[in-house]
Amino acid sequence: MRKKLYISIIIVAVVLAAAIFGYCKWVSPTKIAFVNYQAAALGKYHKLNNNSWIKIKEVSVEDLSKLSGYDMVFVNGMGLRIVEEQRAQLRKIAEKGIPIYTSMATNPDNDICNLDSATVSVIKKYIGGGSKKNYRSLLNYVRKYIDGKKVSVYDPEPPVEQTFDIIYHPYLGNDDSTDDPEFNSVADYESWLKKEKLWHEGASKIVITGQIVDPRDLILSLEKAGMNVYPVAAYRKLQEYITEINPDMVINLPHGRMGDDMVQWLEARNILLITPLTVTRLVDEWESDPMGMSGGFMGQTIVMPELDGALYPYVVIAQEQNKDGYYFLNTIKNRAEKFAKIVHNFTTLKHKANADKKVA
Repeated sequence: MRKKLYISIIIVAVVLAAAIFGYCKWVSPTKIAFVNYQAAALGKYHKLNNNSWIKIKEVSVEDLSKLSGYDMVFVNGMGLRIVEEQRAQLRKIAEKGIPIYTSMATNPDNDICNLDSATVSVIKKYIGGGSKKNYRSLLNYVRKYIDGKKVSVYDPEPPVEQTFDIIYHPYLGNDDSTDDPEFNSVADYESWLKKEKLWHEGASKIVITGQIVDPRDLILSLEKAGMNVYPVAAYRKLQEYITEINPDMVINLPHGRMGDDMVQWLEARNILLITPLTVTRLVDEWESDPMGMSGGFMGQTIVMPELDGALYPYVVIAQEQNKDGYYFLNTIKNRAEKFAKIVHNFTTLKHKANADKKVA
């Protein structure tokens, strides 16, 4: 009798161990750590994650010892400041077999990766593509092909190459995972605006560029105020697009200067250059700080643009924290509406006859 009991216990233990092993290997949530990622970048992954079995976590460089509990580690090597002890912790994680990928390492010693070349090639295409589809697909690619899970797996879409030198518009639907419509010519964009009943005949034309962050709500606020808005994401063709649009104002979300050629072009045509600001802090923290901005970030967003003759460095974007606890950059609603009104007043004044202007 006792022998049968022992056998039963052993069988139950073996079955339970097999079940636990199977759950951990093929079913359990995929935990992905992001190291040295800015809130804006990490927020995109959180927002676009369509699989509840994929868990995303920001891990600071002070907590690298905690990475052993993750199924995949992404490290942003751009500006990564770690000492040799921390670098050794990352190497130890790689040696344990935990998949780790470092992108844009500015220090060769920080370029730590233990993935095969084929996997690295796919990840580079996903990250380099920079679209909503790519961010979402990267997460599902990790769960299916790197973590090797068999349950709650979505097939990732193939990487989409990044498009350069485009005019775009924020997607108007409710699906956050749908990419924004893109256009390669001013004529095509204007035809689309008219088709979508977003075109304001005879209204001011506003170019918005320099999108380090997503200015969706700012763009929509400007349109709501009755202006035709041209969001331009371009480097080589920026001046070409602006020349064809011939705007009343250029709004640049700044990170440094636009350059002498662009400034001279704007000056020759008396086109206003305005630079609304982004702060990478929570709104409450920023409002309670008497300085607001300091250091290199202030130099890149306020001082350098002033050399271009930029006006009105007014904060319109800051960090928010959602109910799940992750941070993302978003337009401050009341400030976006106020800024849109300021822009409208500037452009109206530009077209008003001097005899009708009043000075207080």
